Amino acid sequence: MKYLFKTLIIFIAIFLILKLILFFFDNSHTINYNIGNFKVKEVFNAKPNNYYFKLTHENFDINFRINENYNKKEKIIAKIEYKKIDGYNCVLPIFKGNKILTDVMCLKDNTVKYASNLNNKNIDNYLKTLEKSGYKKENYQDKAKEKKLSNTLSTYEENFLENNYIAMETYKGLNLFSKENKTIKIFDNDVYTKPISYFKDKYYIVADYTENYTFKYFYVINIINGNETKIRSYDEISFDSYIMGALDENIYLFDKDASVEYKISIENENVEKFKDKNNLQTYNGKWENITLNEALNEVKFKNYYTKDIKGYEKVDKVGNYYYAYEKEGNYYNVYQIDIKNKNQRTYLFQTTSLESIIYLDDIIYYQNKNTFNYYNNFGTRKVIKNTELEFNKDLSFGVYKR
Repeated sequence: MKYLFKTLIIFIAIFLILKLILFFFDNSHTINYNIGNFKVKEVFNAKPNNYYFKLTHENFDINFRINENYNKKEKIIAKIEYKKIDGYNCVLPIFKGNKILTDVMCLKDNTVKYASNLNNKNIDNYLKTLEKSGYKKENYQDKAKEKKLSNTLSTYEENFLENNYIAMETYKGLNLFSKENKTIKIFDNDVYTKPISYFKDKYYIVADYTENYTFKYFYVINIINGNETKIRSYDEISFDSYIMGALDENIYLFDKDASVEYKISIENENVEKFKDKNNLQTYNGKWENITLNEALNEVKFKNYYTKDIKGYEKVDKVGNYYYAYEKEGNYYNVYQIDIKNKNQRTYLFQTTSLESIIYLDDIIYYQNKNTFNYYNNFGTRKVIKNTELEFNKDLSFGVYKR
């Protein structure tokens, strides 16, 4: 009898140890459960740490993700508020711990729009009834005050995100924005256009515009601390050149006069020939051969290139999402499409510049007219306003998240 009891204890201990091992090493789960009139499909992925949900009602489906850490717990949606208003199916999931982790999602014609952005009195009245559940519309609206730094420049410091370092080109160098603002002077005289310049991670690199026709030096600024270094090229590089893009730790430049691609390493502080006119390449998710004529017409890298979705001005694939840019007048409407459901899209924001987009995890920085903004789970926020952007479209921004 004692032997059987000891054996049982050993088996239970082994079972608990195995269960603990599985908990630490299991990277996902997929479960289905019901909440009211909704069927919930919950998919957890440990890398990256997020939950994907598909909520199925008798009349529609709606899908979304959250990045909250629930320690791999299951069935984390506790309640779902729902109402149909003026053709919109408006849904608010409430999570365990009475947490609200997304704005009210209103679905119509396979497009989700967040309720705080809809100018609809009936929906606004419904949002007031959700306050008893902890929902606050103002959490998803920009309330920051403008702080004037000069006649042309303003900031919205309340919106600055921790460990996000922002840099903005000026005619003589850079303005750096974080907890402390800095002005970095690179050139003594104004340089109004700097096509040979680029932001790469925490660095800004620019050609030596004190020269006239060719140059040998690049200036490199660390946008966290403002420190400056120089990188020398042993070849003379023509100002009739352009930055093709960046990959890994390197930046790639094409010299039209020499018909040569150069690879610039900030880490190693060197410039070396990459390809000549007989075997030129660009990067569209993979290296591809291009002709000399294509390179002369300024082919740029497409690091987020995808053919999965068509019908938009531009589509980027970033992590679990596609970002689709739809032209409307002088703007681009930006939609987020989950890779698990290509038939449904979520409206995010408007931008006037496709070149300004910066993806940083779950944050997107972008330019809209004369303001630089970001989008995250709490909506859009202004960070910098520069009226010079109305007159000079060549001033660019960089952001680094530490």
